[in-house]
Amino acid sequence: STGSSGINAEYGELSSDFFRVTKEDLMTEQKRRAEEAERSEMLRTKAIRDRDAGIGMRIYHYTIIRIRFPDGLLLQGTFSAHDTVESIFKFVENALRHPVSFSLITPGCPPLKRDKTLLKAAGLVPSGLMNLSTNERSEFTLLSDELVCKLTSL
Repeated sequence: STGSSGINAEYGELSSDFFRVTKEDLMTEQKRRAEEAERSEMLRTKAIRDRDAGIGMRIYHYTIIRIRFPDGLLLQGTFSAHDTVESIFKFVENALRHPVSFSLITPGCPPLKRDKTLLKAAGLVPSGLMNLSTNERSEFTLLSDELVCKLTSL
């Protein structure tokens, strides 16, 4: 199954633009660093420092999402930073052996809501790790046979 970004998550293949840095990216990064250096020389209040902390966020085009299943297996997918939380749920559903009700929980946070929230806004860029929780108990993995055949050790 492929994510909406056109990257084949099953085979670990990344599109050629995954590693490409555009001229605009370089110019933005250079400008950000120059502004950061200028700000570091100024005396500022804590409120202004906190506000400025959000400005210097690096621009990411992709994010790596890992889902830990109850049996300890990890499912990993690469998504566009502009994909939605809904796309993660669909990715997991496509990887399951059979349909089950589940929730995705990021450590220290409430379960993710299945909605159109952007991954960036959900704090899942540049990467995210979440646990799959389900009431279904099975002696077999929830992953499809096709994916089980492609397991690799980390």
